[in-house]
Amino acid sequence: MKTIRLILALAVVMLATSACKTKQKIAEIPAGANIQAAAPKTTVTNTIAAPSPTYQAPENVKTAENEVTRNENFSLVDGEAGSLNYKYHVVVGSFGKQTNAKGLQTTLKAEGNKALIVVNEKGMYRVLISSFNDYNQAHARIKEISNRFPDAWVLVQK
Repeated sequence: MKTIRLILALAVVMLATSACKTKQKIAEIPAGANIQAAAPKTTVTNTIAAPSPTYQAPENVKTAENEVTRNENFSLVDGEAGSLNYKYHVVVGSFGKQTNAKGLQTTLKAEGNKALIVVNEKGMYRVLISSFNDYNQAHARIKEISNRFPDAWVLVQK
């Protein structure tokens, strides 16, 4: 009888310890921080999603493998003072909530940048750090800021 109880208790302990998952560290991000810069890059596999429209760089331009260029319809957020007279815009943040975009914009403006916020047709708020008429200049700007904004990308008006 004692042997059965011992075997049963041992089986329960083994089952309980083998079913535990490892815990991940959770880091607090201060308000107004650039979430994209703080988040580690991850790769998602086996995910089915509709491809987002992308812009192909001119053939004479060499780009990094992970650089993204997208074509979207977008407009300045209400109350934004600025001009969208350029063709290529460098995006450093993309948010579902306008308040998060405003937080990044405020930080960038305090550092002397002329950051603008635009909204696309799906309601995503994009924070633009600079704009150019030449793709090579936009690409060069991404290289300059790649340490701080590793996920920066080029936005082109559709």
